[in-house]
Amino acid sequence: PERPDKPSLDKYIETGISSPRHGFISSQQADSWEKALISGNGKIGVLVMGHPKNETIIVNHAGLFMPLNEPLLPVNQASHLAEIRGLIAEGQYQRAADLVVELSQKEGYGEKRWTDPFVPAFDILVSMTNVGNIRDYVRGVDFQTGLTAVRWIDEQGIFVRKIFVSRADNVIVLSISSPNGAKISCSVSLAQHPGAWGIKSVYTAADNNWLTYRMNFKNSWKGSLQGCEGVARVVVNNGEYHTNGDSIIVRDADSVIVITRAALTKNFAQSGINSIKRSLARINPDFGTLLDKHVKVHSKIFNRVQIDLGGGDEHLLTSEELLAKSKVGNLSKALLEKEFDAGRYAILSSSGDMPPNLQGIWTGTWTPAWSGDYTQNGNVQSAIASMLCTNMSECMLGYFNYLEQQMPEYRINAKRLFGCRGIHVPSRTSSHGLNNHFDRTWPMTFWTAGAGWAAHFFYDYYLYTGDKKFLIEHALPFMKEAAAFYEDFLFLGSDGKYVFNPSYSPENNPGNSPSQACVNATMDIAVAKELLTNLVTVCEEMGIEKEKTLTWKQMLARMPNYEINSDGAIKEWTTSKLEDNYAHRHCSHLYALFDGLPEEIAKSAELRMAFQKAAELRMDFRRKENGGEMAFGLVQIGLSAASLRDAKLAYESIDWLANNYWFSNMVTTHNPGEIFNVDLCGGFPAIITKMLVQSEPGKIDLLPALPKEWESGHISGLLCRGQITVIDMKWTFGNISAVFKSPKRQKVTIWTPYKIKSVEALRNGKAVSVLKQSDNCFEIELLSGKETLINITSAH
Repeated sequence: PERPDKPSLDKYIETGISSPRHGFISSQQADSWEKALISGNGKIGVLVMGHPKNETIIVNHAGLFMPLNEPLLPVNQASHLAEIRGLIAEGQYQRAADLVVELSQKEGYGEKRWTDPFVPAFDILVSMTNVGNIRDYVRGVDFQTGLTAVRWIDEQGIFVRKIFVSRADNVIVLSISSPNGAKISCSVSLAQHPGAWGIKSVYTAADNNWLTYRMNFKNSWKGSLQGCEGVARVVVNNGEYHTNGDSIIVRDADSVIVITRAALTKNFAQSGINSIKRSLARINPDFGTLLDKHVKVHSKIFNRVQIDLGGGDEHLLTSEELLAKSKVGNLSKALLEKEFDAGRYAILSSSGDMPPNLQGIWTGTWTPAWSGDYTQNGNVQSAIASMLCTNMSECMLGYFNYLEQQMPEYRINAKRLFGCRGIHVPSRTSSHGLNNHFDRTWPMTFWTAGAGWAAHFFYDYYLYTGDKKFLIEHALPFMKEAAAFYEDFLFLGSDGKYVFNPSYSPENNPGNSPSQACVNATMDIAVAKELLTNLVTVCEEMGIEKEKTLTWKQMLARMPNYEINSDGAIKEWTTSKLEDNYAHRHCSHLYALFDGLPEEIAKSAELRMAFQKAAELRMDFRRKENGGEMAFGLVQIGLSAASLRDAKLAYESIDWLANNYWFSNMVTTHNPGEIFNVDLCGGFPAIITKMLVQSEPGKIDLLPALPKEWESGHISGLLCRGQITVIDMKWTFGNISAVFKSPKRQKVTIWTPYKIKSVEALRNGKAVSVLKQSDNCFEIELLSGKETLINITSAH
């Protein structure tokens, strides 16, 4: 296929992709589901293989976790907690982990219990007739609209298939047409995706212009899913059609529209097919009208943020050409910009009533890696990392909804595993929240940071949005239950500091111990510190929980101090008994820097240097591994480097991630070149954003980790803590022009990395006073609903 250079922009127009800047085209059909085009509305997703003659559109549904293992009560670890703590104190770490497995065997666990796997719903199959030799093939995605398209030419004419998943109508909309008026002849059917297991029965049918599908799982129990259903309404314009078995055959049509919905069922005996049919029958089958309704919702969110680092005409290249041209050490700016957009697009498209799982909302396999579940010791957090700062705060609601639905099970975990009040969020969940997944190597019942880490996002949502109702009804209750766990779990050691025992630093083992079971994982300590600090801050601001605030302050005073090893790096385990192990994919001990610079570290040059050294040592391991496995570990390094204002290290993370962890469908991978995984889709924009803007209430830091490669650029629409939007920001050689808008009157301190020569502030064209506080910062007052332009000239 020819390259879509400037003379070939008609290919973008014919596919319906509104702009090469905010979408992409590809010259290759997908050779596996992992390289299919993606579209989704947060509830339903599609994978479009892009084959002209025999097309497969894999339909997915959020929450379609096939019942595999009936949930069990967490192992009664609490009744043996004293023994486990004693073993760990004696250095018998593996024996402590083994004890939990032995208890599980006595309690009927059997083999290691995996989370229920995320599986496909069904396939939409489209078989075109009279297709000859294919030429001028192109496929692509429009990030601004969610539209995917496949275009080709054969002996019959030019053909385009367009597909999107509507947020407005909760349906998949497929259009088959010809820009030059060629007739459409094809068959359409619904079918089970190949490779199925764990299925009791499947029913497919075609009746008039309706296609139906029903799938019943072999395993089920009270309250579990029992299967899924699908209905497609086929609308044929100016052509003939008839049924043949479970297919609809179309002949000589001007165009074909297929409107499809997938649904889950917990009662397979009671079919929902007729109800879905009635709903689909009420939908106006006009493709343009349906797309416009969807775009109003989708683009409103996606288009809030735009970035331009100078990618220019390279956006006209195919995704294959961009990926081939860019190399580590010579990163294409167009590729970086496209990946920034692609990441936000994937996360938006897979966020609805539930957050993105390991694969977002997409799967084309019945045996997904790690069950395609919610891995909550780092993966989920990377996927959602850019939702707030890149101004997609509504996408966070599915994450909160998922956690709150499982709160009763989190309380059971806390009681059964530790004998504690409050909540315990497991490291792995899918269809339920009970901690059932662990073994001798991976003692995940010892990880206690899950609830505290989740609490960070509850509180951060409030800081970004200012939603006081959410704070009172959702964030504070969750945070207080997370804190209640620590109130019961922690005990004082001989030095008067709290001991975290048992503990776990995902998913690493110390250099002098083969076991992952441990004491005083630095991550566990950092999470507890952050949670209690946030609770004290917000409760004092609101004048509530005065007794509890005193308790939390006392607890903070008893937290172990961060420790520094002989290499000058922050220790991953805050104890003299355990040695560091740098050769690992996770960077959990850098947790304190994942989303800012805590005051404790900001005030200590020694701690900043130690965290810097720890990040460098992890990157040294990555360099030897050519980037290494697990993209979100590099995300953790990049975010930590940005918090430390280390532009060079942050950019190195971006360089590795941009060049090694993307398929040509602009979806990220878990490892270089393999395993479809959306962790990086959220983490990649987050690193870039935090290199350009960081914030705390009352403070905005502009260009805090700007690399030399981005000496000029433009970004708009970022959201800051304190509810301030960076409407627009441009920079060139140290000079910055930025427009801010706040929904409330407030004073804010603006920081830059350069010595400031002069500041000009304008509101409605009139000068606004600025109070310079140091060579690098100044204070300005923002007025409610008013835009304020600030021009900063640096002495750089």
